[in-house]
Formats: sequence, structure tokens, C-alpha cells
Amino acid sequence: MRTVDAAGLPIGDDYPPRIMGVLNVSKESPYDPSVYDDPEAAAAYVDSELIGEGADIVDVGLESANKDLDVLSADQERERLQTAIDTIERVEGEAVFSIETRYSEVADEALAAGFDMVNDICGFADPEMPAVCEAHDVAVAKMASPPDLERPGAIESVDDIYDALSLHGFTDKTIVDPAFGGWSTEKTLADDRETFDRLREFRGYGYPMLVSINRKNFLREVAGRDTAGALPVSLAATAMAVERGAHVVRTHDVAETRDAALIGHEFTPDRTHTSHIEQLDVTTLPAAMRHADRLGA
Repeated sequence: MRTVDAAGLPIGDDYPPRIMGVLNVSKESPYDPSVYDDPEAAAAYVDSELIGEGADIVDVGLESANKDLDVLSADQERERLQTAIDTIERVEGEAVFSIETRYSEVADEALAAGFDMVNDICGFADPEMPAVCEAHDVAVAKMASPPDLERPGAIESVDDIYDALSLHGFTDKTIVDPAFGGWSTEKTLADDRETFDRLREFRGYGYPMLVSINRKNFLREVAGRDTAGALPVSLAATAMAVERGAHVVRTHDVAETRDAALIGHEFTPDRTHTSHIEQLDVTTLPAAMRHADRLGA
């Protein structure tokens, strides 16, 4: 398992789990507490509610990825980018700033203006995205998605996640995201449960892993909770996800998620690795085959 350097923040097995807090500059985003269109207010939110509560990374979204909404063009995302840039320039705390976008030209502009990494929810559906990230020498979170810029995360089965993640390859600083959530009408809560159950398998490419499970429907259903009441199930799942190999947890509930992630990390079995030996998380035959393929066995 490689370690990824995200603007000086090491991400990997040898380091504590990293917490990614969320800021949206998109008025259509559904989680109101994270939505701002005024840079001063947005920066204050980042300092107090995200960095102040333990976020290592601040992920700034320019548009909602809700499948029921129209997709913005790259030019439309650019119109919102200045608000994001003005915000991070006003933030007083220290964090890695991530721009969430599916477009390589938007990523290029954001990185040139001070952002530190990219969160590509379309998983390199834009084939120029890897080159842009490599040119800026930045980390990039790559979410499992079909080769379609308008359908982030819309994979049809859990077995398709590996093929989706391999789309247009990897950079040296890729972080993989197996895409939890209702990204398409075909995807079910059972699919998310299976993805979570098989989470260790997605270490099979040897890159650090990001999970976004905060208050997700597949967890809420278990306890019969609505979004407002779903924090406890999210925290339980966070500890389990870290124990199963997640390195970055994306969340709106920073302080609580940080604590849950640290508990998961504390009780994660040590994975021995040297220059010649790597102890793998293998509990099923498919997981063993994924690791064998990666190692060329």
C-alpha cells in the first residue's frame, strides 16, 4: 500500500485516518449547513466548523451531484470557482484544500489559484484529468464512475467498481473512492451494503481509499432513522470503515467523525510491510485474486 502526499499531508496505512470536511458553494446542494455563497461567511464556517473541529482536508463543491439535477458545464462551474478561491484565501486555519470537479480545465484553474488537490467524482471520465493532476503534482481522489461526465458514480453492480476505478489509469497520487450513495436509479441500498461488506477488497489496487458514508441511506435504513437522526449509525460505520482499510473519511460531521475514525484506527490490526513483504487484508477469494493481480502473481 503506497502512501500519498497531499500537499504535505501523508495519507496511508502508516498514518492516522484523515478527515475531509465539506463546503459547498452550490445553492442547490441539499445539506444546508455546508452551503455558502459569500466568501467571508464561508471562510468563517471553514475555520470554525471544519478546521476548528479537526478537518485535515476541506473539500469545496461547485455543484450538486444529485442525479435528479441538471449537470453544470465547465464554464458554469468556472462561474462559481471564484467564490471558492476567494473563500480559501480568507481561511486562517491550516488544511489541504480540495476542489470537487469532473472537468480537467476547472481543476487546472483551481490548482493554479491555490487549491491543493482534486476530488474527481467522475473518476477520470475526462481523460485529461490525470495529466492535469500530474502536471500540478497533486493528490486526486478518484470515484468509481462510468466513462460519462454526466453520470458520476452510476455503476450498476459492485463487481463493476474495479473496472470503473481503473478508467484511464492512476496517477502516483491517486486515492480511490468506491462510490457509496444513490448515484443512479439502478443502484440499490443492498449494493451499498455489499460495497461496505467488501471494503477491504478495494485496497487491491494498492492506493489509499476514501469513503463518503456520512448519513447515507444504506446506514439509515438499518436503524430506521431519517437524515437528522443518522449521526450515530454514521459514526459506527466510520469506525468499521477505518478498521477495514479506509484512509480518508468525507463528512459533514467533522468532530464526531474524527473521534469515530480514531477509534477505528486504534483497533485496526497492524499490517506488516517491509520492502519485501506486505501483509494483505484477505478474507475472501475475490480479495485474494485482486491482490494477486496487483502484485503480478
